[in-house]
Amino acid sequence: MNRTLRLVLLQEIPEDANLRQQWNALVRRVDQPQVFYTYEWSLAVQRAYYATLPPLLFLAYDQRESLCGVVSLANDLERRRVSFLCATTGDYCDFIALPEYKPDFVAAVLDDLKRQRIGDITLTNLPADSNTVDAIRKASAQNGYVYFARTAYQCAQVSLAQLERLPGEKPNLPRKKMLRRFLNAMGREAPVRLDHSRSWDTVAPILPNFIQAHVGRFLATGRISNMARPERRLFLEELAKLLSESGWLTLTRMMSGASAYAWNYGFEFEGTWFWYQPTFETSLEKYSPGFCLLAKLTEEAADNSALRTIDLGLGAEEYKERFANQSRETLYVTLRSSRVQHAREILRYRGAAMLKTSPRLETLARAVVARWRRLRERVGRDGVASTFRQLLKRAGAFLWSEDEVCFFEWRGPLLPDSSTTLKALDLNLLAAAASQCVDEPSTLAYLLRSASRLRDGNAEGFGMVDANGAVLHFAWATAFDKFFLSELNATVDGPSAGCVMIFDCWTPVSARGHGYYGQTVGLIAKQMRDRGNSPWIFSAAGNLASIRGLEKAGFQRRYSLVRQHALGWQRVKGQIPKLDEAPVAEVSASV
Repeated sequence: MNRTLRLVLLQEIPEDANLRQQWNALVRRVDQPQVFYTYEWSLAVQRAYYATLPPLLFLAYDQRESLCGVVSLANDLERRRVSFLCATTGDYCDFIALPEYKPDFVAAVLDDLKRQRIGDITLTNLPADSNTVDAIRKASAQNGYVYFARTAYQCAQVSLAQLERLPGEKPNLPRKKMLRRFLNAMGREAPVRLDHSRSWDTVAPILPNFIQAHVGRFLATGRISNMARPERRLFLEELAKLLSESGWLTLTRMMSGASAYAWNYGFEFEGTWFWYQPTFETSLEKYSPGFCLLAKLTEEAADNSALRTIDLGLGAEEYKERFANQSRETLYVTLRSSRVQHAREILRYRGAAMLKTSPRLETLARAVVARWRRLRERVGRDGVASTFRQLLKRAGAFLWSEDEVCFFEWRGPLLPDSSTTLKALDLNLLAAAASQCVDEPSTLAYLLRSASRLRDGNAEGFGMVDANGAVLHFAWATAFDKFFLSELNATVDGPSAGCVMIFDCWTPVSARGHGYYGQTVGLIAKQMRDRGNSPWIFSAAGNLASIRGLEKAGFQRRYSLVRQHALGWQRVKGQIPKLDEAPVAEVSASV
């Protein structure tokens, strides 16, 4: 270590006003300062993620005992790997130091990590144009690490000075006619405007709605938002509290009257407006509210002399490219003390790059990896012997299987439970359930399937909720005629006109064992009967618990169908009773 620097290692970010002042003063003096480098950002990460990201804070002081270097790192729980503390939350991460101190500071940190026997260092989202890159490359070899870097992201940016505009006019934005048409459509009741909240008092009431909209939007696109996790929600809350004290937070809503159509959880820091976490109301997707929000934000920023750049952050979404007139590259840097691990890292990267040249191969590789991951999870959960028996059972079923499905008609009565309520499924309810069941992979998969079905609009979804709004059970209903029953791999028809099938029922793992299945399908059946329809439901003949629940809810068994399957051939046989006493019909299907 260079004698001109005194290195201090802390195991936590101290709540220290003096350190906060010195830290942020240093951030402002570096080239291209970022809000992600601030004391507030690291402290918010610590408050939200301390259980899984134990901090390693390195501070460097010069001969005058002035703070001249800061880097927030984190250990994994086994204390074998180190990464940037803010890697999963910050668009940019870096070693913060003035140029004259940067090489010595980086070398000192790597020397300390080596003495701690840390053999795996991953530095994500490091700006490619930062002088840290060269400092790491040199210091890694001196400390026995093997260096490898690849592109992580190309962050799109809007240089406000480069926007095309005539004197006295607004900037020339992409798709102006479309933008005007969409804004007029969304502003029929009241003109569309931007509303900025910068204090915690004004942000706090808005934040839950923003988070729910973000989770719902992700579900609608087949993904689980990181905001479904309580740690991420806590992080955004703590970050908002801390940054609003310095005036750096800007939670923007695009509104018409009292209705919010789009949001951006962003920042204004040292001449840059950050497009950090945007989302919009999915029901208005045809009007591109996210695009419109960015357009109006760009217009407003262009008139603000204190702003130079809009940083659109990580991700290569197509709409960003329409606005961007420059970009900034970030790197994924790994330092390994083992040359074998280093070689494995390069091979993995090269292999992934090759697969991306062929979409078909990439899809196949992803499917193989996903199946292998599920197999490992099952072995870890159920053990090798149980998993092997399940695989043998599946193989036997492929050779020959016979499955009976029973059909039940609802006849009532139902004793209602006043402590629960049946609600129609929408994205907001699914979003609430995703946050509630974020640690249940099977329930999240169900919610994604439900969001897709909701988008198609071919069935009606229901959710049973308790007095606190927690979802206890889900189910769907649709017309019985031409209903595809996956258990039979065949399309079936109802016994008469006006029959409705209740299907795809699901109880979250945390709510099982309380009889919510029977309560929910019974309430749905009563609602269908009140509409003049005949409610039906089905169950595997061997699922005795399901059958008992259905009978308790007022369903009566009327008939069954049997699927016989052998080596890709199948037959579905059975008799469907006709409610008008017409002769019975035989059903068959083959593949």
